[in-house]
Amino acid sequence: MIGGAERYVHQLSRDMSRHADVTMITFSRSLRRLVVKREDNLEIRCYPVTHFVKGNPANPATIAFLRDLRPFDVLHCYGHPQIVTDLCIAFAKLFRKKLFVTDIGGGGVCLSTYLSRVGIDTRWFIGGFLLLSAYSAQQHAPHVARVRVVSGGVDTHIFRPLGVPRDRKVLFVGRLISAKGINYLVEAVDHSTMLRIVGRPYDRDYLGLLQTLARGKAVEFFTDASDEDLVREYSSALVTAVPSVDTDVYGNRTSAELLSLVALESMACGTPVVATQCGALPEVVQDGVTGFLVPPGNANALWEKIRFLLDRPERASAMGSAGRERVLREFTWDRVVGRCLKAYREALDS
Repeated sequence: MIGGAERYVHQLSRDMSRHADVTMITFSRSLRRLVVKREDNLEIRCYPVTHFVKGNPANPATIAFLRDLRPFDVLHCYGHPQIVTDLCIAFAKLFRKKLFVTDIGGGGVCLSTYLSRVGIDTRWFIGGFLLLSAYSAQQHAPHVARVRVVSGGVDTHIFRPLGVPRDRKVLFVGRLISAKGINYLVEAVDHSTMLRIVGRPYDRDYLGLLQTLARGKAVEFFTDASDEDLVREYSSALVTAVPSVDTDVYGNRTSAELLSLVALESMACGTPVVATQCGALPEVVQDGVTGFLVPPGNANALWEKIRFLLDRPERASAMGSAGRERVLREFTWDRVVGRCLKAYREALDS
């Protein structure tokens, strides 16, 4: 399952490996044995897993990786609550390792879940939190003394304006799941406006809903895009929409955006973003400067701002340029790596 969260961990690990010895540990149900590979300076260890708690791919149940943790000075986990994070917390306490957690969303049922129900907050046992946004930090308010916002980044050498002509086109990038609010975007666009939906489908019923809503409209689905494809899509669109919601079309509460790499990637490519006031999106998109913010779940408001930019390509271009400048100033991986390494060093020196 690949999305912004998984891309975040991989890219941060790769960039950090230029400054320290880094091993990235991940899990797969398709492997029968441990697979180790290298990407330049980064070692990636992929452990086979036969069971995921309640079938949740974000919550693998395994202990095999623990035997390989002894050489490391710092453990950095990217999910909470999650069984492998609980195991790492126990390991760090037993062997006096420094441990940090970055909540990238996801997770599921584990010991932390059950203990929280009886009033025991296991976050007190975590050495420190390196979080994606101020919005994410608010969720950990009682632990604010051990919270730092490290934010997220974009590889601005890859994600950049290509200088190709921009079509009168709206772009969506992301997993095709109800939390992304794509149905409101499809409802919003008129029949003559091209909408390109780029992402992998993970919910057949929701995909069916989107296809039904798209009938008779200029909507195209692109479900197997590469990174190179993504850069071309961003660079040829006039505006990117990020219509995420906190309550989906079925009435379910969702995990709000903890950052939005899509918004950052779009801005890095010089494309303005129309996003909802959901989660951390207002921390990324500057309303009226790098794009616009609208209420979640409001197709009319979404279309009003999208149409404003479609009808004013020069204004869209200026906002896109401002977005790229903002990314270069605040959202590069070098900056994220520096914040993380500073936290590691201070913990090791304490």
